[in-house]
Amino acid sequence: MTYKPDYGLRLLNDGCSPEVDHFFYDFRLYSLSILGGGRYSTMVEMPYQGELHALSLDFDQQQLERILSAASPKVRSLIQTELEADPISQRNIDIDEFVTFAVRARLGKVQKVERETFVPLVAQAIL
Repeated sequence: MTYKPDYGLRLLNDGCSPEVDHFFYDFRLYSLSILGGGRYSTMVEMPYQGELHALSLDFDQQQLERILSAASPKVRSLIQTELEADPISQRNIDIDEFVTFAVRARLGKVQKVERETFVPLVAQAIL
């Protein structure tokens, strides 16, 4: 399996400071990964210097609620039902339609999972 290069790692390697705010005004949630403990993540493809990269965005429960306020009733119900059934187990919830929202984020810490190294962007605010 081949992975796209990681957006956050690329920014970090290019000298971007973790203190810099990154604004995305048309961010799309296609799926929700439950990390546990009221922490969530989603992944999108993002172009950077002419190449598609994988961008991981991490956020908390309160930020998820803000994101879901922009979702259709169908998507909101699906995610709420999944979280009520099991809010802790790490898993991915795919949704049939995307949710668009704006977010201000910063680079997180370097993560290593198996043979993959990446730097998630961490939501600072859902706009």
